[in-house]
Amino acid sequence: MPVPDLNITCGKLIEWAEPLLTEEESIKTREVIELFLQPGGEGEKLQNELIEWAQPPAVLNWFAPVWRDFYLSCPKSLVINSNVFYYLKSKLDENTRSQASIAAALISSVYDFIALIDTKELTPDMQKDVPLCMNQYRSLFSSTRIPRQGTDDFKVSSNRKHIVVMHNQRIYKLTIIDENGAIRSYSAIEFELNCILSPSEKGQNLGLLSTMPRDQWAKSRADLLEISTNNIQAIRTLEDASFVLCLDEKSPVEITDVSKQLLHGSGQDRFFDKSLQFIVFKNGKTGINFEHTGVDGSVMLRMVGHIYDTIDQVSFAERNVSTETKQGLSLSLEEIEFDLDETLKQTVHTAKDSFKQHTENTQTRVLNFTAFGKNQIKQFGVSPDAFVQLALQLAEHKLYGKCYSAYEAVMTRTFVDGRIDALHTVSPESIRFIENIGDASCSTQAKIDSLISASQKHVERAGECRSGAGIYAHFLALKYRHQVAGDKIGISTLPEIFTDKGYQALSHSVVCTSTTSDYGVELAGYGPIVDDGYGIRYFVRNDSICFNMTSRSIMQDKLEQMHSYIEQSLLEMADLMRLRK
Repeated sequence: MPVPDLNITCGKLIEWAEPLLTEEESIKTREVIELFLQPGGEGEKLQNELIEWAQPPAVLNWFAPVWRDFYLSCPKSLVINSNVFYYLKSKLDENTRSQASIAAALISSVYDFIALIDTKELTPDMQKDVPLCMNQYRSLFSSTRIPRQGTDDFKVSSNRKHIVVMHNQRIYKLTIIDENGAIRSYSAIEFELNCILSPSEKGQNLGLLSTMPRDQWAKSRADLLEISTNNIQAIRTLEDASFVLCLDEKSPVEITDVSKQLLHGSGQDRFFDKSLQFIVFKNGKTGINFEHTGVDGSVMLRMVGHIYDTIDQVSFAERNVSTETKQGLSLSLEEIEFDLDETLKQTVHTAKDSFKQHTENTQTRVLNFTAFGKNQIKQFGVSPDAFVQLALQLAEHKLYGKCYSAYEAVMTRTFVDGRIDALHTVSPESIRFIENIGDASCSTQAKIDSLISASQKHVERAGECRSGAGIYAHFLALKYRHQVAGDKIGISTLPEIFTDKGYQALSHSVVCTSTTSDYGVELAGYGPIVDDGYGIRYFVRNDSICFNMTSRSIMQDKLEQMHSYIEQSLLEMADLMRLRK
């Protein structure tokens, strides 16, 4: 991925930020940019430093380590702030299959996908006719974010032999690959999951430690490892597992409850450091909670699609477990227990209280808009994604009387080690459309034309981001190089361009959005990235649009209004476009 031209990036900064600024702020931002771009100035020094550092083969993609460090250096709890969830569609009948049966089939399907990766038989992902970089699949399984003081580590193990199962606040190691290197049968796995589900006293609930702010968890993890070699082995077993399977005791039915349980749960039977947690509820509903450092949504959805395609093809025929399997249980199923001193026991107790406060500070709403979907929007002659994004801006304008910065994640995997860039969706064209649609004196044709123009601008910006010519990644990388090498190149203080209102207004994304294919997925979501904002994950289906929306609890009333205004805006825009000649 080539490093973008600094002059072009700075030109886009003022263009993209200007709709968010007053005239006075805009003038100031232009002055700051001009100063930044002076020959021999801070911009040129940082750009040269970035280009020099980003030389292959040492760095294959200049943004990949920046993005990884962006996640690993965040000090907040992973819960809600970072981890993302998916609620999976299933072909298995939840009314006739048990929790253990569904979980065993899930494990079998996932291990089939692991085999495709490890044997390099997984066909390349494609974006139309262009193949995408597959390197993220190396970080999908057996990977863990490890808490450290200051900046976390990201560890990927080559182990595939076992998974970790969490149930009733207990942790188990379950061997999946036998001594011959074969995946164990569905029936053997189901049998052992039923053993785990058997009634027993509640365990230590150690997964709660992974919900703490990272520095606190780093200290507790270090204390844990100092207590005994048993703890060192236990934590290694957890971190080396292919993934975590959470056998949840709850049976959420209503979609908003499912969303909450998958985003954060109730404070037990989770280990949020693992890249992959599969969650199977007591009623058979299934989802994923994943840690974002190593993988993005497009990779996760490829795996989800595989699960959807194959989970009903698992061999269910052999329901009786052999005597040999029962006798071998001690080798394949093992409870993991930690040696805890009184301080750590108290830490777990405190983490439980903090987790409760943290989750109570987050609100979730699901909007399943069924009036129309992708098929109808295409008939309007505009991009379905652009149409939805304009509706989100219109809804925000109805709520606040103005638009704040909005963000949509755009994949850059056409490049080696590509991750994402941020499409900032508010444009002069979108503001013009919003002004026009609210102006009774504006003609219907002018309103329609401005909607089409705004939609085209959105598509254009999305293309720029996909091709590595966005501005979010470039500025984040420049900031990163200042942090790492600022003193070396004679820039000890963060350049004013990063503290100026223009960059700040653009970076403070009140509406943070993401969308992808919904194949195999019912719902997906994440938390807001700013305290006065919304996390909105949506799927534009053929005949409906589904939104998962989150905010802090202090924003609850506004979240309810946003929910209503999105629906209102979609209908209003559709009514307008039906008048198109």
